[in-house]
Amino acid sequence: MEERLEAQQEPWTSFVIEFPTYPRQLVHGREESQRILFLCPQTEANPTELCLALFGSQILMHRLQKGESTDALTTTGFVFVYSAETTNALRGVLARYQQITNAPVLVSQKSNVVKTAHFVTEFLNRVTAPAFGQIRGNGDGALEGGKGARLDSSVAPLPGNEELWNDNLPEIVLVTEDGQTVHASHTLQDYRAEYACRYVLAHFHENINRDKMAETVNLSPGYFSNLFRSEVGMSFSDYLIQVRVENAKSLLRRFDLSVDAISKKCGFNSLAHFSRTFKDRCGLSPLKFRKSPHAVA
Repeated sequence: MEERLEAQQEPWTSFVIEFPTYPRQLVHGREESQRILFLCPQTEANPTELCLALFGSQILMHRLQKGESTDALTTTGFVFVYSAETTNALRGVLARYQQITNAPVLVSQKSNVVKTAHFVTEFLNRVTAPAFGQIRGNGDGALEGGKGARLDSSVAPLPGNEELWNDNLPEIVLVTEDGQTVHASHTLQDYRAEYACRYVLAHFHENINRDKMAETVNLSPGYFSNLFRSEVGMSFSDYLIQVRVENAKSLLRRFDLSVDAISKKCGFNSLAHFSRTFKDRCGLSPLKFRKSPHAVA
């Protein structure tokens, strides 16, 4: 049985990640840095960069090699899995790790991996983080606390994190200055680009900009800009503005809202900015759009 589980482990890259700047935990009477076990498919092109993006640069990473001692795993606080689906092979791998760690397992897909990583780091960074052994896994992918509290991360929303757009990504179409039509991609490969899209769709009315979004996913502004354009097909700024304009078009059909109120509801910093941007994108001013029976919302 042990040999079979080792064979199943081969498609997975595993890291023990240590958080030396976080509050230390008490392990068998000794203070030690908190650790988690991180798993991702071996098809992930750059797992080291992935870990840095999720958990920040102030971490220490040790990549597990087949056959090495598992002593470092016994004090891990979480098993964090980045996977598109929970297959039987993965369950076998996790069963082996849970025999060693007795730690809760969080399985996250790309659409909510940032949110899950934030949950883990916020938990570990609390001054009152529990001593090793006070929080445990129950073996079925759920998180279980000392009083029987239970959180299945694949179903329940994680506490203390930003709301995201949960439906399929909508059709976002941009007409460029030279008349070309650009359709934002619906199927994104990089979780950071998808997280940014889902965040914008849920929070377009707030003060969002490229630099804040880049910081959220632990990337430099320049790297984030290039990544987003490559994945989505348009710049982050164009995507954000187009989402705001599309929502404004729907609200303009409601005559109980003033144009000024709509501009604020859609995240524009002034009525003049809204009017200018709306006309540039739609060919009509907001008032003319509202009055036009043929305008498409």
